[in-house]
Amino acid sequence: KEGKKCRICGGWNDYNGKKLIGCRRLLMEVCDAEGRTFLIEPERVNRAVGQVEFNESNNGAVGTPVDMIRLGGAPLSDYRISHKNWQVGDSLCINARGDHPLFQKRWSHNQWAAYGSDRCMELAEKDNFQGRDGFLGPLPDYEERCDSVHVKLNKWQVCGKFHGKNRWYLGPTLEDVDLEKELQDVFILLLDAKLSHGLDLSFVTHLFLLEPIDDAALLEQVTSRAHRLGCTGPVTIETVNVWQELDGETKKLAKDLSSVVQDEDRKVLSKAVCEHCYRSFESIETAEIHEQSCERNPDSEAVVDPFHLSSVYRDIKPPVPVPVCPSENIQ
Repeated sequence: KEGKKCRICGGWNDYNGKKLIGCRRLLMEVCDAEGRTFLIEPERVNRAVGQVEFNESNNGAVGTPVDMIRLGGAPLSDYRISHKNWQVGDSLCINARGDHPLFQKRWSHNQWAAYGSDRCMELAEKDNFQGRDGFLGPLPDYEERCDSVHVKLNKWQVCGKFHGKNRWYLGPTLEDVDLEKELQDVFILLLDAKLSHGLDLSFVTHLFLLEPIDDAALLEQVTSRAHRLGCTGPVTIETVNVWQELDGETKKLAKDLSSVVQDEDRKVLSKAVCEHCYRSFESIETAEIHEQSCERNPDSEAVVDPFHLSSVYRDIKPPVPVPVCPSENIQ
């Protein structure tokens, strides 16, 4: 895709044939409990503060708690997705880390002063901070609690209106930026198990399972799909445990519960699975014993039955070439 990247907020603006003048990325103006007002990117919002968190914050939260009904039943962490859910005065929990790796580094106060920030504050005070003027300056210093700061939403508008060149802004705009071409390439694809059917993974190099797959047929389907659809390079498969480390008693309880857990939809019992043939067993110990003599385990000494169905997974030699008659005997 083709467009321009804003030098102020780092927002991407798609080029559709018309001249790009002001950045169209939305920015929020928020106010903390100490009365400090500043601008943030919507991606910094961790979640909207609900009634329960608001009551338990010991006067740390500001603004008005957000009802989940307004979000259509979606979790409060989805608040930042659409500005249609925003209202002035909403209580939010944001990440105010200044050196966040996902956001563009902000300009210093001295640089903003050269671009007219003093004039911006004069215009803002004149309008009782209800106008359109504001600048994306350095964030307040919250020290250790910068990852979770409670603020109140004052207003929001696009970056180009906050930094109005016809009012006070003297710095670079989108008109001073050359058009860029950005390659749209998906390098990480996160899918639920229900979306694994019918997926073309011919391009894949790594598969990371974020949880164990107890269905042996589904596990084999997911892990072997890449090679079946034409992937010629090696594919690395790893199971990543994304949950936190549990204490001993919780581990024992989780193990007892997992032995009786049953999926009502698929009727699949939670069992241990052999990493080579994907057969299910009642316990991990039984599965490990089986792996030592599994016919599909390259380290085992099992004798393979060539007439058994499992032999199709091994290398099958091609048939003997059919002899060709001499050309002179061909009529």
